[in-house]
Amino acid sequence: MGGRVGAALSLALVLAGSACAGGGDDQLSLSGGVGSNVSGGPTTDEPTGGTETGDGTGTETSDGTAGSSSDGLESCGNGICDNVEYCAVCPADCGSCDPQCGDGQCAPSEDCTSCAMDCGACPVFCGDGQCAPLETCETCTADCGACPVMCGDGICADVESCNGCAPDCGDCPANCGNNACEPGETCVNCKEDCGACPPICGDAKCQGDENCSNCSNDCGSCAPQCGDNQCNGNESCGSCPGDCGECPCPCVYSPNIDNFCHYAPNTPDCAMTQPGGYCDPNGDGSYQDGDWNQGYFDYHDKCL
Repeated sequence: MGGRVGAALSLALVLAGSACAGGGDDQLSLSGGVGSNVSGGPTTDEPTGGTETGDGTGTETSDGTAGSSSDGLESCGNGICDNVEYCAVCPADCGSCDPQCGDGQCAPSEDCTSCAMDCGACPVFCGDGQCAPLETCETCTADCGACPVMCGDGICADVESCNGCAPDCGDCPANCGNNACEPGETCVNCKEDCGACPPICGDAKCQGDENCSNCSNDCGSCAPQCGDNQCNGNESCGSCPGDCGECPCPCVYSPNIDNFCHYAPNTPDCAMTQPGGYCDPNGDGSYQDGDWNQGYFDYHDKCL
């Protein structure tokens, strides 16, 4: 009994001495304890720095701010078409890829009327409904209208008379106004009695039976029409061969072809291959009755 008490006392003294040797501020460390601590070390098991990856699309820094991906489109929506943005991937900044008037390309849906910026101005001609800079009431009444009546222009217009415009219509006869067209009175010097003069081509008024055909000076030039023997306006050999002539037959350069009558029936733009053409005069689709000599000479004249 006395031996056990002495051994316990000795162990207590050893432990007390060990505690004093480690310093007064350190705690006793017990292996495997949940409250274990190492002098001077951190009290938590969380890391203090480094990066933490998320779902692969960005990074998170130690202060919790998110980084950005580098796919080049992070600025889509900022109102500036830059970096790798273009209309297909960022229409918000770069606009639609569909044709737009002003993009420098005359698309099939555009023409000189709907988009002159891309397709150019439409050709100007008298009768197009637009009074162009070079047109006037004198040269194109159809577009610019009749010239205003002015006393002193040398023309006694319908609204003028000897009473109101003697410089154009002359002095009134003594009896003008008595409702009788007497000797010396005419439609010019007394409309009141003799009535208005018939239309005169050249009086700057398109009236009566005057029109663009018989009096272009007053009525302006006629608008282009297929069949007027003038290739103008939007007419071409395809739309109006009567005015512009037949379109040239396309030349096929082949060792097997030296004659237009070697072409297939109804070859586009080749009148000689159409029914009634000299390669198929009876229109039966066979060239046996065709004029092969003319086909040969025409081909060599136009294609060789």
